[in-house]
Amino acid sequence: MRKEHWRPGDLPAALWALVSLAAVRAALWSLPFRVVERAVMRLARVLAPHPATGGLEEDQAITRAMVRALRVHRRALCLPQALVGLLLAARRNVRARVRIGVRAGASEQFGAHAWLETGGGVPIGGAEAAQYAPLLTLDPFAPGSA
Repeated sequence: MRKEHWRPGDLPAALWALVSLAAVRAALWSLPFRVVERAVMRLARVLAPHPATGGLEEDQAITRAMVRALRVHRRALCLPQALVGLLLAARRNVRARVRIGVRAGASEQFGAHAWLETGGGVPIGGAEAAQYAPLLTLDPFAPGSA
């Protein structure tokens, strides 16, 4: 078994992701999506009032925190993961956006997927993102977003 190496800042980020994932999952289960979306977008703007473009190092830190949180929240679906990823990025002062896409075709079943995009790539949900056509973008830092 490979020993996992923790880097400085990994523990607080993993704990923050763990708590945030529980809160976002509960909110999505009990509140209308629009209410949860507005709250997450507002919190992202508070955490990162002037976000910068992220890079590979930030993406890896976001992914590590989410992977560790998912050890507890094994059943967390892609949407709460992407929303919490947005908040993790904002905590690192990285501009990010959530994409929600659909897959539908004559030979395929309908499907939906959410993923997180940053300037450095797709740290959450990227393995499946190419199979989906983006339908909705949630960007707290886009001009005109309220």
